[in-house]
Amino acid sequence: MSDRVAVTVNTSPSSPPTAGPVSGRYFIVGQTQMGPTTPTIVRSMREYAATFGARTGGTSMYDAAELALRSGVAELVVCRAYGPAPVAATVSLDSGKIVVTAKSVGAYANAYTAEWTASTTTLTLVAGSVTETYVGATAADLVAAAAASTRFTVTSSGTLPSGNVSATSLATGTDDYANVVWATVLAGVTPDLGPGAIATPGVAHGTTGAALLTHAAANDRLAMVTAAAGASLSTATSAAATVKALSGSTHAMLVWPHVNVPDGAGGTKTVDPTAFAAALRARAHAVGIGESALAERYARQTVDVTPERAVTSSDWSTANAAGVTVIRTIGGICRIYSWQTLRAPATNLTPAQFRDMINALSYGGAEILERYVGQPGTAATYAAAAGELGGFLSGYAAYLQPRIAGGVQLDPGYVVSVTGGANPADNRVSADVSIRFAESVEFVDFTIAVGDANAVI
Repeated sequence: MSDRVAVTVNTSPSSPPTAGPVSGRYFIVGQTQMGPTTPTIVRSMREYAATFGARTGGTSMYDAAELALRSGVAELVVCRAYGPAPVAATVSLDSGKIVVTAKSVGAYANAYTAEWTASTTTLTLVAGSVTETYVGATAADLVAAAAASTRFTVTSSGTLPSGNVSATSLATGTDDYANVVWATVLAGVTPDLGPGAIATPGVAHGTTGAALLTHAAANDRLAMVTAAAGASLSTATSAAATVKALSGSTHAMLVWPHVNVPDGAGGTKTVDPTAFAAALRARAHAVGIGESALAERYARQTVDVTPERAVTSSDWSTANAAGVTVIRTIGGICRIYSWQTLRAPATNLTPAQFRDMINALSYGGAEILERYVGQPGTAATYAAAAGELGGFLSGYAAYLQPRIAGGVQLDPGYVVSVTGGANPADNRVSADVSIRFAESVEFVDFTIAVGDANAVI
C-alpha cells in the first residue's frame, strides 16, 4: 500500500475500496529453523522447507504452514521471528585466511563444517546431507567459485592456507528468539503485502496478542489469536475477555480449540487452530470476499482434521457469547461454527465478515488511487478515479443494500466522490466512499406447525 494514500475507516459510511486474491493470504510469524528475516511468500511445503528449514527448527510454524497449505491457503506469507541480536554461524580457517559464514542467522548451521585441502586447493562444506566443494588456486578464485552457494558465504583475507585444515564446525549462530520483540518483527510485515489474516502459531495470546492487534489495526488485517493448546472452555472465554479489552479488538478473532491432524506416522499431532480457520477463510475468499462469513461451508472439503476437544451445544453457546470463534464437529464435519471478531463493529454484518470486507476495500481502493498519483488534478482525472472506484465497488453488489424510494433506486448501496479537496493548491485529492451493507443471515427462526389430516394449513 502506498505511503502517499491515507486511508480512513469508520463504521458510518466512508472508506476506500476492494480486494483480490491477496485478501485470502495467511501471514504466520514465528520461529523457523532458518530462512530470511523478511516476509516471504510460499505456495507449497516444498518451498517452505527449502526456504525455512525442517520441522525440528520451528515445529509450530511448520505444522501451521502444512495444515494451511493443504487445506485451502494458496499464498502463505512467512515472517521469521528473531531477537534483537541474531548471529549467523561462522568459522575461520587458519586465522581468517578462509572465513565461512551461513547465509542466514540461527543455530541450525552450528553443526555445518568447513574443510580445506591444500594439495587440491579445495574447500569442502558439509550442510547436513549436502556436501559442497569449491576449488580455487587463489583466494579470489575460491571466493568467486563459492559465490554460487545458497547456504554459505565465503570470504578470505587474501591468502589461502598453505596446509590442510580438518573439518571444523561453524559456531555462535543464534536467532536470539528468546529475546524477540514482537512489535519490531511484525513491523516488517508491511502493508503492501495485502489484507490477509495474521497469526503467531504456537504462541498464545498472552505473549503476542497486544502486538498482533496493534499491527492488524494499523495494516488493515485480521489478527487471529488463540489460547494455549489444551485450553478448556473457561480458559478460552477468559482469554477472549482479555484480548477483547485490548485496543484493536475489532480487528481480531480468538479461535478455539486447537485441532488434531495425522502426524504421518500413524498418530496425530496438535496444530494451532488459526491455520485451519485461515484455510477455510482462504477458500471462502476464492469465491468472494463477502463469503468469509460462510467459511464453515468450505470445511466439507477438508479431511482428517478434528477438534482437540469435543465442543457441545452448551459449550458453543457459552463460547459464542464470549466472542470466541469456535471449531467444532457438526454432522461429522469439523468446521468453524461462528465467524466473529472479539469486539463487534457498529454494523449488522457478521463481525469478521465486516472486517474482511472493509480491509479488502481499503487495500483495493488504495491500489486504484495510487495509479492516479502524479496525474493532473482535473475534473476528468477525478471522474476517472471515481468511475474506477465505483466499478470496483460494484463487485460487492450482493452484499450491499440499495436505497430505493417510490420504486426508484436512488443509489446501488454505495456513493463515490473524488474532488480536489478544500485547497486545490495543496496537491491533496479527497476520495470518499460511502457504503451500506445489506443484512446478513446469522440466526434463523424455524417453526413447524403440525395439523391432523383435516387441518387447514
